[in-house]
Amino acid sequence: MSETPMEGRRRRHRERTKARDWFSPPPRQRPGAAPAPSAPQIPIPGQLRRDLPDQRVWPPLPPSEDEDKDRSTQPFPAVTGGKAPTPAPGSAPGPTPPSPPAPEPSPEPVASRGRAPMPQGKRIALQGTGALLSVAIALAAPGWFAYGVYKYGRPSDHVHVIQPGQTATWQHVSWRVDVQRIPDPTGKTNTSDRQWLKIVATRTALDGEGAIRHGAPDVEIKDQSGRTWKTQLLNDATPPDTEDNKIGTPYELELFGVVPPAVADKVMIELRPSTYRSVPGQSVEDMMKEPAESRDHVLRFVR
Repeated sequence: MSETPMEGRRRRHRERTKARDWFSPPPRQRPGAAPAPSAPQIPIPGQLRRDLPDQRVWPPLPPSEDEDKDRSTQPFPAVTGGKAPTPAPGSAPGPTPPSPPAPEPSPEPVASRGRAPMPQGKRIALQGTGALLSVAIALAAPGWFAYGVYKYGRPSDHVHVIQPGQTATWQHVSWRVDVQRIPDPTGKTNTSDRQWLKIVATRTALDGEGAIRHGAPDVEIKDQSGRTWKTQLLNDATPPDTEDNKIGTPYELELFGVVPPAVADKVMIELRPSTYRSVPGQSVEDMMKEPAESRDHVLRFVR
């Protein structure tokens, strides 16, 4: 009966085991036996190779002579001409040829240089100046705005100077002013510190437009230094109705004022005409639609 391959393998193993001693090594480990070829070692990732010698990493080793020879990457310039002649012994050395001037260094760009830090005292002074300017602007801005509003509502006056004895014409109306001294109308005797003046302003309409402009003017007394005194209207002969105002007919306005005696003969009369227009038959709505005129024209009568 034939045996199976597995049984034959087991039989041959038993025969080899019986043929050698129990303590004798296997044939591949016996002395004098040829060493079995070893399989090549495959490096495993993550493991150190122990067969490499140690090498110093820091501080770096000085370069060897062979390495130092090939470090320059810039070629040396070619030397033209022969060797310089050696001076004879005992002879004076000749003049040394002048060396070429060294090239001037190119100016460094301003942007590449770092800005020097500002001194602390100067920085504090600049900060203080900025703070003062901010406070000044904050305080001056409301006043400037209020002054602009004031000038918008009351622009600067346009003064028309009228010489003594002459007549001024404005807005189709002719004006003439006369001034004279008068005694105190209250009956006081001690008036050495004041002088009463009587001002007579004569108004004459030159045409129909002048007839409807019969509003009472504002009259003040003013001296050369800029001081002003108010006047009081005593009598106005101008008719209140426009139809009663006759063209070419003079109407007088009488006013009183008090000034110091020293300037009584030198004061000027400033008359500001009214912009009121009394149009017959005009409704209030139509009157409100008319553009408002500015009272910035002053007739100054000098003496």
